[in-house]
Amino acid sequence: MIAYVGDSTPEALAGPLLQLSRLGQKDVLSRLDVKEAPNFRGVDVSMLTDDLDIELAGAVLEFCAAVAAGGACLGITHSDLGSGRDDEQRLFELTVERRRRENEKVLAEKLKRDSSKEKDFSAAAAKRRQGQEGIDSANARLTTIDADLTELDRLKLQTPWYLLFSQIQCTPQNAIRELDLSNCGLHATGIGLLTQVLLDLENRAEGVKMSWLILDGNELGDIGMGVLASFLRLSKEIEGLQVRNVGITEQGVSELVAGLVTNRSLKLLDVRSNGLCDVENARIAISGVQRFNTSVQILLT
Repeated sequence: MIAYVGDSTPEALAGPLLQLSRLGQKDVLSRLDVKEAPNFRGVDVSMLTDDLDIELAGAVLEFCAAVAAGGACLGITHSDLGSGRDDEQRLFELTVERRRRENEKVLAEKLKRDSSKEKDFSAAAAKRRQGQEGIDSANARLTTIDADLTELDRLKLQTPWYLLFSQIQCTPQNAIRELDLSNCGLHATGIGLLTQVLLDLENRAEGVKMSWLILDGNELGDIGMGVLASFLRLSKEIEGLQVRNVGITEQGVSELVAGLVTNRSLKLLDVRSNGLCDVENARIAISGVQRFNTSVQILLT
């Protein structure tokens, strides 16, 4: 499940995985015996035939918590964790637009305030009017956006990815060291929550820090690389990140590797099998970053 490079496999994770692939919820629940967990290094519940719900997520995390010391390996691959609709894309777009509209409102408010500094009355009136129009326009759009976001947030709460990531965050002490979410229909919106959760886990005094993350086969696109780059800038624990075949171009690669300038924990970044990417341009971006970070191995082809 985890594609390691060299001798980077932690000794604590050298045991077998409990294989529960191609099963439905009831079968998985019946075979997750916490008493047997110390005999395994984790669990693979890939290709679920049912949707992942809060009961199943809780049972899987409970099993991982009982795995031998050193942290568990959890694989949930080839399972649809998305909504099946365009909600995640719409949520992402509206969130970005909301930030832009808030900035526009701030600038309009400044323009209105600065109008009082104008000595010419007509110029002052024009600035004040322009500022007020900008404020009104931003407020009107923000009201519409907030209404749409409220509905989208309600739908988000029902998605399997939200149930899983929020359950991981709510666990008193994280037990997962390696997480494989390959081919799970994830979007940049879900990755945004996941990276927030990972950073939260890193800042906790107790519990395992997640060090290996596999996102292969999810249609994250270039917009998802900005989310991951922000995560890499802040993370002090992540050692391996695999984003193969995620629909990124050389622009996405460039944005992603920019997050490595200050990162000192990552050992491997795997961006292979991204056919939309211009390899030569991507190599230029990578070589520029590796002048600042020589410890990470970046796989491109």
